[in-house]
Amino acid sequence: MNITDLASNRFTTKAYDASRPLTDEQISAILSLLQNSPSTLNLQGWHFHVINTETGREKIAPAIFDLNKTKVAQAPLAIVFSSINTINDQHLDALVAQEEVDGRFRDAEARQKNDAGRRGYINNVAHSPEFQRQWMERQLYIALGFLLLGAPALGLHATPIEGFDTKKMDSILDLEAQGLHSVVMATIGYNSDADFNAQLPKSRFPLDKIITQL
Repeated sequence: MNITDLASNRFTTKAYDASRPLTDEQISAILSLLQNSPSTLNLQGWHFHVINTETGREKIAPAIFDLNKTKVAQAPLAIVFSSINTINDQHLDALVAQEEVDGRFRDAEARQKNDAGRRGYINNVAHSPEFQRQWMERQLYIALGFLLLGAPALGLHATPIEGFDTKKMDSILDLEAQGLHSVVMATIGYNSDADFNAQLPKSRFPLDKIITQL
């Protein structure tokens, strides 16, 4: 199935089959999707808490709104997407060091120019803490989009979830101490027979309503 077919046929899962766990290979593939998600300036200002045990599900349950408790309880995998609070020197130093390890620079001069250019953009455009926080939060939705399209490519189903108490989640996962805050979640697994949404036709506005070509 090509990517447009995947997009046309995927759906948001409303009920999961708790009796069907994911394999280690499937979980590894999902984590690879997150790792390889693009981000502006390659900033990767995120962290992902992966919950695939009963202990983990019980731990985060107090933060989940009632509407989504069953999904999180039954899905074999849940992921909390967290964003860094600020783009600090420690993060930028670690980022350029990793890029160097991965062979992104032909020489020391290229490394310096890349690092200086990124820091210059942040200082000139994204210098305020409020802007940085909102900017990094928006980046998380790129990774979420990768996951939502990648899951059906792996034969799985997924659900994006904003219905949780972010302050409670931050406290449960001790995110403030890590310089992070939670933004969104996703659950992944196999849908159950109780998933009414799987039987419904997809509904989208026609192209001429949402697309303007200039």
